[in-house]
Amino acid sequence: MPKRYWWILATYILCQLSGLLSFTTLLNFLPAGQRIGILTVTSFLITLIIVLLLLWPEHRFVRDAERADFGEAVKWALIGIFLVYITQIAAAIIEQAIFGTPVQSKNTEKIIRLSTISPYVILVVVIVGPILEEIIFRKIIFGELYKKTNFWIAGVISSLLFALLHADGHIILYGSIGLVLCYLYRKTKRIVVSMVAHGTMNTIAVLVAFQSFGFISDFHTF
Repeated sequence: MPKRYWWILATYILCQLSGLLSFTTLLNFLPAGQRIGILTVTSFLITLIIVLLLLWPEHRFVRDAERADFGEAVKWALIGIFLVYITQIAAAIIEQAIFGTPVQSKNTEKIIRLSTISPYVILVVVIVGPILEEIIFRKIIFGELYKKTNFWIAGVISSLLFALLHADGHIILYGSIGLVLCYLYRKTKRIVVSMVAHGTMNTIAVLVAFQSFGFISDFHTF
């Protein structure tokens, strides 16, 4: 695996740990309720900038004849939105039937509550987060494993890691979504396709969560 990928993984891990490293103490000059939101947005934006800079050299020499053209990429992005949405519903039903797992995600509820206090966190949820997660879990982890194994081994490993990252018990749900996103990336050889599907899924999840958790009226006050 290229050295820059290891640096990307290390940067992303540090970003995920930033909330546990007492970095919020550096923001004591801000209102207490805004510190976590500002730390989240700042750490993710800095991480995205670093990751994109580390990936920049690839645009000069990566030429894959199998990559989908623009029209094909748009088609699969739209198909991907539908596939991810259907997969999410099916996986949630299966989880609830087999394990009795609540449909509502604690991770989503936590993010929505934070977003009602700091609305700019939604930028991370619907844009920055999906871009980073697709680079980490599909382009790097799945992509590198796929070179040495096959779709199922690479897809299951990367999707399980993706599910564990969310840490709310919905392993089948996030794992299934991860596999669909892996398929979209493999099918088109364009990471932007899975990014669009992922970001749209998150946008839908945020809208549904605001309504189901009863936060819509609170959110509109900001």
